[in-house]
Amino acid sequence: MNPRTLPLLRIALLALGGLAAALAGGLLAPAWLAAALVWGSLPLGALAILMVHRLTGGRWGETGGTQWLFLAAIMPLFAAALLPLLAGMQSLFPWTQPAETLPQLVRNKLAYLNMPFFILRSLAFFALWLWLARAPGRMPARGLLLWLLALTFFCFDWLMSLEPEFYSDVYGLMLAAETTAAAFAWALLFGMQGMETQARRDIANLWLGVLLGWAFFAFSQYIVIWSANLPDEIGWYIHRSRSIWRAVSVISFALFFALPFAVLLSGRAKGSARWLAFAAASCLLGHTLQIGWLVLPPFDHSGLWSLLLLALLVSLFGAVLFAGHRRSAFVPGTSGEVPHG
Repeated sequence: MNPRTLPLLRIALLALGGLAAALAGGLLAPAWLAAALVWGSLPLGALAILMVHRLTGGRWGETGGTQWLFLAAIMPLFAAALLPLLAGMQSLFPWTQPAETLPQLVRNKLAYLNMPFFILRSLAFFALWLWLARAPGRMPARGLLLWLLALTFFCFDWLMSLEPEFYSDVYGLMLAAETTAAAFAWALLFGMQGMETQARRDIANLWLGVLLGWAFFAFSQYIVIWSANLPDEIGWYIHRSRSIWRAVSVISFALFFALPFAVLLSGRAKGSARWLAFAAASCLLGHTLQIGWLVLPPFDHSGLWSLLLLALLVSLFGAVLFAGHRRSAFVPGTSGEVPHG
């Protein structure tokens, strides 16, 4: 197959799959959304890391740049997978139903949560991210600010409005930390070969700081909502403490944060490629479960079928995203220079 046609083929496959998921509705649309977010969060996190390195410099960014540039390059595939879901918004977002059927609290948000404005915002988010992905070194300070603002409102729109009664000020910050932590884990898992020990340690230290930031934001959200005990907000956690979702919350926390945190506390482990690979693989698996825990409970209270479907779709996404890319993307020195302009 002509290498130039392969990216277009992947974009077409993901776009058609997203459209099919949107039109099918049921459990397929939420599971497709979750799978797209699992993979799409990696290029989002990579963009932030590349812009931070452009501001600060350092050997760590030059060493891991190959992996983060590769992730940034799959941003068009994230857009192709997610935007077709706009055709089936009614199966995902309760606020798209007739206003007279909605609770008063949700009706008060309809000036913001309406389909034309939602679609316009979504197109603006992806236009910004695609523009940043073309040259992550372009205006890094302002780019980081725009990245964070866009990601925050994207989370409000595509995640928090799945249950429109719920609201959290730190939701976007929590997801920003999670996407960045997942991108750090990716670089350590797949870019270990040829990475200098000191650069590996530097990346591990930065990763630890981001993980601690995620834990702080997640705990802040929980403690504020638990203390207020408002019915419209506490229901979000109640949905996620039923049936299998209670176990998923514990397992995802252990895999995404607790196990990597324990490894990264050890100076010896941070110098060990094997231990870092273990921690990174644990983090990425926990990230997958965490996204499922955020997206799927409103649609499937039992959770088993949703998780199985999510696992299948995540695997299919991976096969589509990385077909034909491995040779060029994972060889150090082929495309690993971080842009400086």
